[in-house]
Amino acid sequence: MQPKNVFEKNKREIIVAIFVFLIVTTSFALGYLTATHFVQKVPIVIEKCSN
Repeated sequence: MQPKNVFEKNKREIIVAIFVFLIVTTSFALGYLTATHFVQKVPIVIEKCSN
């Protein structure tokens, strides 16, 4: 089969797969960007144990 025939035969599935990929990557990117604003870095405090 030639690539042109494969594209014409599966045109709808290829377009749907591209849209799903774009939506998933956009959702991940937006979630990552918004999550970095909410996370506050708290310093680790090490206390000496008294026995």
